[in-house]
Amino acid sequence: MTDTVLSEDRGAVRLLTLNRPDKLNAINSALNADLSAALAGAHADDNVAALVLTGAPRAFSAGADMKEAQSHASRGHRARIQASGHSTSLYEAIMAIDKPVIAAVNGYALGGGCALVMASDIVVAGENAVFGYPEVKRGLAATAVSPTLVAQIGRKWASELLLLCENISAARAAEIGLVNRVVPDADVIETAIAMAQTLAGFSHDALWMTKRMIRRSADLSLAQAHGLARDSMLVMRGFELERN
Repeated sequence: MTDTVLSEDRGAVRLLTLNRPDKLNAINSALNADLSAALAGAHADDNVAALVLTGAPRAFSAGADMKEAQSHASRGHRARIQASGHSTSLYEAIMAIDKPVIAAVNGYALGGGCALVMASDIVVAGENAVFGYPEVKRGLAATAVSPTLVAQIGRKWASELLLLCENISAARAAEIGLVNRVVPDADVIETAIAMAQTLAGFSHDALWMTKRMIRRSADLSLAQAHGLARDSMLVMRGFELERN
């Protein structure tokens, strides 16, 4: 357990909770480092089969901590580039972890917070959840948050969200592919945990390989993805022979 990220195991499911409630879980350097470490720990723990990522208590995450970001304005060019790379590294860590990650969203998921949601494999949202990307409205380029959004919902919808900076409801987010399921606010975390526990009951090797296949297929041509699928099947058969 860390100060800005709480960790709780429920069987083979690990619940990670962003914990800067007074700042609506805005992502500062401490939260970034703590969440990165928590993800790495879950990745390395064979007892963990699936993760649920949420925020406490009024928001998933309002995005980057703007006060901290403004304090970086006087830093050198190289330091600012390194700082911006920390955000993309966090999104990549969620996508790279070999266990399914379910985002459980109540309240606001904005900017970098929404990008965390997009990096997750499955999204459960409360009826009153709000999604959006306010970067351009704040005079900032929506750079780090763009790749996962475009990959998830395509260029047209991503352009509308990133350029117009209009927040959308959970229902609308589900319509355009940002969200898998919308449930009553009070049921969000338990719904996500129940889904994760279902996953945890499956073969962990099969979960790992399937997530890997889904992620890599998005970056490959259909022919290349089929080739990867054939190779992956051989690996899984090897696992089965070892078990038997």
